[in-house]
Amino acid sequence: MVWIIIVAALTALMGLVYLRGKGDGFIAGYNTASPEQKRRVIIERLRLLVAIFHFGIAALFFLYLLKDKDLATTIFFSALTLLAIVIIVLANTWAKRR
Repeated sequence: MVWIIIVAALTALMGLVYLRGKGDGFIAGYNTASPEQKRRVIIERLRLLVAIFHFGIAALFFLYLLKDKDLATTIFFSALTLLAIVIIVLANTWAKRR
């Protein structure tokens, strides 16, 4: 039980790092992009999306504190899949310059 709280807290802490405008080097794909590719991204929006993703994962980890582990697992993976799809779509549309 304690490890769930620790992982959720660390994940939420990383979300706060992104909201403060730090941690761009941890965003997969952005840290290895060329300067031309980085100019095509609105980094503030991308940071916000990554922070929302981290906060969502942290919230989902708290589901494991429920007594019904089967229900928690089902909700966790279903919500995680939906959250990932939404974040990927927004990162490739809303966070890109036209």
